[in-house]
Amino acid sequence: MSNYGIMIEEEEALKTIISTTPAPIHHRVAIERAKNHYLLNDVLASNYFPKANQSAVDGYGVRAGNIESLEFRVIGESFAGSPFMGIISEREAVRVFTGSNLPVEVNAVVMQEEVRIVDGIMVLDKSPEIGQFIRKKGEVFCEGQTIGKKGQKINPSLLGTLISDGVNQLEVSKKLRVGVITTGDEIQPIEHEGINDYQIYDSNKYMLKALLEAQGIEVDLFTSVNDDRDKLRRIISKMIEETDVLLISGGISVGERDYVHGVLKGCGVVKDFWKVRVKPSKPIFYGRFNDSCQVFALPGNPVSSYIGFLIFVLPAIQYRNGALKSSLGLDETKVNLGSDIQNIENRVNYILGNINEEGIFLSHRNQRSNNILALSNSNAFVRFEPRAKSIKGTEVKAFLLP
Repeated sequence: MSNYGIMIEEEEALKTIISTTPAPIHHRVAIERAKNHYLLNDVLASNYFPKANQSAVDGYGVRAGNIESLEFRVIGESFAGSPFMGIISEREAVRVFTGSNLPVEVNAVVMQEEVRIVDGIMVLDKSPEIGQFIRKKGEVFCEGQTIGKKGQKINPSLLGTLISDGVNQLEVSKKLRVGVITTGDEIQPIEHEGINDYQIYDSNKYMLKALLEAQGIEVDLFTSVNDDRDKLRRIISKMIEETDVLLISGGISVGERDYVHGVLKGCGVVKDFWKVRVKPSKPIFYGRFNDSCQVFALPGNPVSSYIGFLIFVLPAIQYRNGALKSSLGLDETKVNLGSDIQNIENRVNYILGNINEEGIFLSHRNQRSNNILALSNSNAFVRFEPRAKSIKGTEVKAFLLP
């Protein structure tokens, strides 16, 4: 009987991962360090934005309404950061600029292109409408309004919104300690030139590191090891003590030198599953050490490692960083197939391809798990159920690659 383990379904694997993923640990940081984390609480505005009525254009602020004359005496200027502090009457105007505060009496702004200045007098051709070209106090957000929602990813625009309200610190998840190990006698560091035809450069290590960094994670523990059982045991036993999440690439199948599963077991890592009915990434391993370190062992082929990370590792990372369970995983979109696609296998199949400008998904011919060029030339993949067939033009759901 094979010791490969029982193959489980994709849905069961994901449920197992999320149900055993620890909740985020709250940690207060300076807001500039919060990018790519998730809000752990709603953020309510403590100010109005803008804090006062402001001009939306360069022009002149006036008191509109029942005015008898279209001539106004310009009595001052209001700049962004240096407002006019006086009072204006019905036949007076203030020179204003985009973003400058308006005197409380001003209820309309006239664009500078629509006025004539004659001997210091501003002359209009028509009466301005009340409220024109004015940014009203609080029109963007008001005091007490929700400006950031729990579980929302802190992207540059949200960062700017929060800073606009004067937020300088945020509750985010405590920084995750994540380690990456790549394995195999064939892998060579990028510094080596002129490798042999039986060797490959260690692309998975840098690919996984980049995927983690896109989630705001700094990868400090980052190494490679050849197919040496004892050396692998020493490195894994050390890293499971020092990390919250450990990623291992390669050595997880059942070949003569695939030592990872046995070493993990010997190091005390409790297996949750070790094979999922998907292609690529079938021989993925997930387990835990002392309920403190989550261990994911991914296949060594680059497409399998990459897709395995996105499907199974990314949701756990997102949840530990503060994302809501309802929003885990990749962004999705609807596309139409550019050709017939048939999944002839009895497992879920992830098909790489490109979504063109017309929203048509065009799959690559070569879907082998070593085809890293197809991966880098793709912007999405489509998920197909076992034995499923979809004809050209069918609308399907596509997952966008980061």
